[in-house]
Amino acid sequence: MIKFQDSNVVIGNKPIRRSYAVAGGIFLLLVIWVASGEIFGGGTPAKPGKGPLAAEAATSAKPDAKDKADAKPVIKPTVRVKSITAELREQELIVRGQTQALRKVQVRAETAGTVAAIRADKGASVKAGDTICQLNVDARVAMLSEARATEKQRQLEFEASKKLQEKGFRSETSVAGDLAQYQAAKAQVERMEQEFGNTKIKAPFDGVIDDRMVDVGDYLAPGQPCATVIDLDPFLVVGQVSEKDVTQVKIGDIGWAKLTTGERVEGKVRFVAKSTDQATRTFRLELEIPNPTGTVRDGVTAEIHINGGKVEAHRISPATLSLDDKGGMGIRILDDKKRVRFVTVQVIGDSPEGVWVTGLPKNVTVITVGQEYVTNGQEVDATPEDKATQS
Repeated sequence: MIKFQDSNVVIGNKPIRRSYAVAGGIFLLLVIWVASGEIFGGGTPAKPGKGPLAAEAATSAKPDAKDKADAKPVIKPTVRVKSITAELREQELIVRGQTQALRKVQVRAETAGTVAAIRADKGASVKAGDTICQLNVDARVAMLSEARATEKQRQLEFEASKKLQEKGFRSETSVAGDLAQYQAAKAQVERMEQEFGNTKIKAPFDGVIDDRMVDVGDYLAPGQPCATVIDLDPFLVVGQVSEKDVTQVKIGDIGWAKLTTGERVEGKVRFVAKSTDQATRTFRLELEIPNPTGTVRDGVTAEIHINGGKVEAHRISPATLSLDDKGGMGIRILDDKKRVRFVTVQVIGDSPEGVWVTGLPKNVTVITVGQEYVTNGQEVDATPEDKATQS
């Protein structure tokens, strides 16, 4: 029998504090609630959420269920790819440069004098030996006449002395002295003839007068220029080859140049420098081209193309080119396991359809779209370009 007395509860004849009784009642109710799930559940396991023991049992029965639910699927980047095969291609070295005359000289005075006449003006064609500037001869004619008269006198004296020696009336030393005077007079005539000839400033080779520095009445001292003469045929296209490319060029290689004027000229390599320019670390290259009509001008900007033999190369779109962390130029490809790999390449030529590169395997799968968003070793989901276009 349970009785309530003041703050106690009497069970049978034993009084128990009310708080203990309440705690015991709550515990008894919990036991009955848990047991009800086992008794009235029909022998089937409790569903998740039907009680602490049932939840614990479900967790212990399937330890990997939570891990599988929390695991997220790996998302692979999607890229487009294209399979290409190497083709034989002429290796081409491209060098920036400019046209230059093979011979271009300033014709200078070799004697002093006033310009008396201009025999060839700017733009005129001249042959080797043609007079360009004529200086006043001044007293040179008289001096030449005097030298020739002296030479004649010394010649007669020497011949007379020689005849006297043959007759025994002249010593050998006297004859030798007369010979020396005759030879000196003869040399003086030659000097005066040379001086007289220097009054005509002549073209050293066939060419064109590109500039004239003096006019009639100007005074020229020895060494001062009269005009500039250019030899138009053949002509040169000159450029500077980098250290890494200089081994690709040799004398006799065939090449061509595209001028900014729109002209295309062909020729062959006539010179490759053996020493580098210390300022630019490059080597001078000269392409000799024929210019029979004289249409090529000196100093025109040009792009030199040198054929370096046939190599296996791939034609790709310039958009697929990218740089690695070190600044090397290359493209991203897929290996056999569909992982991304960066390969360094070298551009050897271009065309309207794309650029030609070397450094790739013969058969290669190139990433054409999405290469900017993938990294080395990354697995990707690759779609061929032709299938992507059809879809």
